[in-house]
Amino acid sequence: MDAPDKQDPTTERKNAVRADMRGQLHALTDAERASRSAAACARILKSPAFQSAVCVMLYMPLRSEVDVIAVVLEAFRLGKTVCVPRVAEGGKSMHAVEIKSIDNESMASDALGVRAPRSGRTMPQDSIDLVITPGIAFDLRCERLGRGGGFYDRFLTKAHRRTTTIGICFDFQLVDEIPSQTGDVPVHAVVTDRRAIEHSASHPVLSLPHHSNPQQSNGA
Repeated sequence: MDAPDKQDPTTERKNAVRADMRGQLHALTDAERASRSAAACARILKSPAFQSAVCVMLYMPLRSEVDVIAVVLEAFRLGKTVCVPRVAEGGKSMHAVEIKSIDNESMASDALGVRAPRSGRTMPQDSIDLVITPGIAFDLRCERLGRGGGFYDRFLTKAHRRTTTIGICFDFQLVDEIPSQTGDVPVHAVVTDRRAIEHSASHPVLSLPHHSNPQQSNGA
């Protein structure tokens, strides 16, 4: 019998991070998830990127992800256009679809178990001001590690240059360094329940105190 193909070292390191994070996410209680999600969402809501955005793209959270429904509801309240990902037919890419409600009549679980709109207009990527992205892990350079499907990387590669991208995660999901490969797309900033990280001090998208490290803040 032939030996199985060996993965390259970078992929192996990524999978090791994924395995470690899945274990920590599984250990979170519902109460911990709720309180930590609220803290992370508060940073998003206070950010200039969210406040100035006309069209915001978020995600429908899985049990293991930061619950961003509070941000969705506030965007609705403020009259912003809200869209979420829907995997295109064939399962190789995703596009942004506008939503006006998140009730069960408007949403259904797709083949991956992710809630997606039953219908709605597809939003051109150049109309999206802010994309809030989930991830298995992020690092201090704002590199993102996804679940391995590459959907967000392919989507963000085509993002308009004025579109702001913010990753959101629990603080333990923020690591020193994630190995990167061709095709991996970093975000402009990352927020957690405890801190905020900017990719570039010269292009800030979050409110950061002037007296702190220009690329990291432990405040709101």
